[in-house]
Amino acid sequence: MAVALGEQVSKSLTRSVIVMALIALVGALGVSPGRAADKLTQVRMSIDEDPIVLRLADSLGYFKQEGIEIVPVDLEKIAKYDYLMQEPLLKGQIDASYHWFNHTIFGARHNLPIKAVMVINDAPGMTVMVANRVKDKIHSAADFKGKNIAEGAQYGTKSVITGYLAKKAGVAPGSFTPVMVESEGRQEAVLKGLKEGKVDVMTFQEPITSALLESNMVSTLYDLNSKESTTKVLGAAFPAQSLLMAPKYIEAHPDTVQHLVNALVRTTRFVNAHTAEEIAEKLPPDYFEKKDRLAEIKFIRNTLPTYAKGDYSFSPAAVKLVVDAIQSSNFDRSEEGRWRATGDSSKVKVDQLYDNRFVHNAMQAIR
Repeated sequence: MAVALGEQVSKSLTRSVIVMALIALVGALGVSPGRAADKLTQVRMSIDEDPIVLRLADSLGYFKQEGIEIVPVDLEKIAKYDYLMQEPLLKGQIDASYHWFNHTIFGARHNLPIKAVMVINDAPGMTVMVANRVKDKIHSAADFKGKNIAEGAQYGTKSVITGYLAKKAGVAPGSFTPVMVESEGRQEAVLKGLKEGKVDVMTFQEPITSALLESNMVSTLYDLNSKESTTKVLGAAFPAQSLLMAPKYIEAHPDTVQHLVNALVRTTRFVNAHTAEEIAEKLPPDYFEKKDRLAEIKFIRNTLPTYAKGDYSFSPAAVKLVVDAIQSSNFDRSEEGRWRATGDSSKVKVDQLYDNRFVHNAMQAIR
């Protein structure tokens, strides 16, 4: 009897040692299968629009599981404009920013270095379209010369990519005419321009892309809505929405960064594995307030291909592509355009714009 009891105690101790060892290993990686924190760590974050990934991470309980609470910050109350997140990050006024990767490049140019620690969308979600009335004359970007092109604001990424395609095809800067650059009423203006024959090429994102294609007045010239299609056109993935942080914060709070990345990896995997309808069911009710639910589900469905799948890290080739596109762009003379165009381009070093340590940990440890 005593021997049997001793064996039970021994087995119990062995299990305890194994459990403690596993907990220690998980803690070392910064990855927790269920981090039950009595007090959540607050992360002050500036957020571009209202991304489903952050909403889902909250509603699915992934932030709480990792001991994280996101505190949204209105950047315009700290900085002059919402695209100037670099200085608030460096000053510690915010801890993170959910925004486009290209802001790391603008920060480097202006001696305000920040890093991206995870890519959420590895395609820009854009479609370059040609008006059907001229599609027999426009077969590639090499035919953009002399054309009227609707590509949004002349400091934006749609304009950057259109210009980069043209440059790669040998079309000199200024060889085509940007039209319908105003953001207000843009969709209606472009549809009207198509009917009147005043626009030849268009570069847009959802929901405008679908509206134009459904008009039966345009055809797709270049598809930049997934990593695969973007790589086919541009030669590499194009990191878009990403998680941005200051190097000082990353080094001072590696555990918090890891737990935040863990939650977002779990969430992006959820997005990868579910339909738009299933995703909508998990979004909080207030996400759809003052929105057309069916239109929003359609938007989610059409943008699902833009999300990184399986690998949420940055490749040197993808980062170099964005750098090259930005560095070759002719931004307009608006205030934002001048900010993006100026600074010291020599300060932009591809390998200093991102930090893959945390996302590599998460992808390996979370199954």
